Amino acid sequence: MPPQLIFGTAGFGMDKTEFHDAESVKATLATVRSVGIQRLDTAARYPPLNPGRSEELLGEARDSSRDFAIDTKVYTDTRTDGGGDLTREAIGKSVDASLQRLKMDTDKGESINVLHVHRADPATPLEEQIKAFNEQIELGHCKAWGLSNVSPSTLSQILSLCDEHNWRKPACYQGEYSLISRGAETKLLPILRAHGVRFNAFRSAASGLLTGNAVRGRAQGTRFAPDNPLGGAMQRVFGAPDLQDAVREFDAAVRAKGLTPLEVAIRWAVHHSALGEEDGVVLGASRTAQVVETVEFARKGPLADDLVRLAEELWDAVKETRGDII
Repeated sequence: MPPQLIFGTAGFGMDKTEFHDAESVKATLATVRSVGIQRLDTAARYPPLNPGRSEELLGEARDSSRDFAIDTKVYTDTRTDGGGDLTREAIGKSVDASLQRLKMDTDKGESINVLHVHRADPATPLEEQIKAFNEQIELGHCKAWGLSNVSPSTLSQILSLCDEHNWRKPACYQGEYSLISRGAETKLLPILRAHGVRFNAFRSAASGLLTGNAVRGRAQGTRFAPDNPLGGAMQRVFGAPDLQDAVREFDAAVRAKGLTPLEVAIRWAVHHSALGEEDGVVLGASRTAQVVETVEFARKGPLADDLVRLAEELWDAVKETRGDII
């Protein structure tokens, strides 16, 4: 069985997207529901330039969002190193604010599905962090907790402490995983599998790089455009010359076989990657139509052998410089 599809709402409330008010969000959620997706992913700091607005819009569209399991993440201020983000007090404050924005009534049994660490906190003892997440579960504020952007060594420490003290382990880890970012296969997945922790992959299309538009000189209207709020960040993350050259070559080879690189990227993640049926793929979009297109790709089934070989050749071309990315 393929992994679960999850809709990422980081773009809700962000410029250059269709998702700016409750009505547009309701319409998008109706589409997401119609294609069979039942889980949403958000965070207290989404969208990046307007933190909290994604959760607010889901709350304003509560009559529509109520049908979904909603994951969120503890707030992190990226102007700092994350120190202090995961104290007991900070976690409680962030969760209270998220529940308020999401318009969830815990007295009626409503709660966050999975509450994630957004990134590591180097200052707060891990014991305090774990106990605070366990407390949020006990309070009925979330069903489970999870991790994201935490190093394998810290992950191992957290899991060891949970075993030692009989604390609830994180239910899942959310990490970057795509045709051009496969470090999770060697650095994370062996640890997660040993402890029964699921893996949810984000950036399966590399934030749009694997559409091929940016490497073909068609960045206008994408996240890689200079006028996009995330354009500078995308160039820093995906602008390396070797990566651009490899994706350009992959794009040409795939199109010569009558497919788009986006379709190959999505079908590879769902049908050929190391993900199993207990794992998930977080799908992002800036337009509602993209949701339908991406899900249609995912459900087309496995790729032909020659396309799988092209995917492996792409990774071979970039893994020396991108093998540590998780």
